[in-house]
Amino acid sequence: MTEHPSEKPTEPIYQETKPLPPRPSGPPQPPPPPPPGDTRALRNPKAPAGTTAPGAGPANYQQQYDYDRPTPPVEHVPGRKSRLTAGLLGILLGVVGAHRFYLGYKGLGWIMLLITAVSLGQAWFVPAIWGGIEGILYLVMRKGYWSVDSKHKPLQW
Repeated sequence: MTEHPSEKPTEPIYQETKPLPPRPSGPPQPPPPPPPGDTRALRNPKAPAGTTAPGAGPANYQQQYDYDRPTPPVEHVPGRKSRLTAGLLGILLGVVGAHRFYLGYKGLGWIMLLITAVSLGQAWFVPAIWGGIEGILYLVMRKGYWSVDSKHKPLQW
């Protein structure tokens, strides 16, 4: 009987190729004072003139990310467009670009409508297939272009 692949010992995914530089020991050094007449330094309005706000310089700047924190569920917000409505409009009325008008993409909506109108219905299948594919993408995709409206607001169910 053979081993299951998950039972085999695995190598670490990331192997360090070169050692990290040593950390400086002791308390952190304050940034040097700005030269006189330097207008680029951030000033603290409550501090005396010629001093900078603590933590305002790029040396003390820290960006904090919450990668391990789950995203809270999006509640119903009035005024936001529905993913379900956009998808169904794309599948059922994609031939006239109804889903594009609904989401605020009026230019593409007019293009889809004009393809159908100018060809007198002879090329109806082009915007119909186009709208059907986009309708499915609006229903399936959770991130990116297919999950927001024309004002970059996320779609809700």
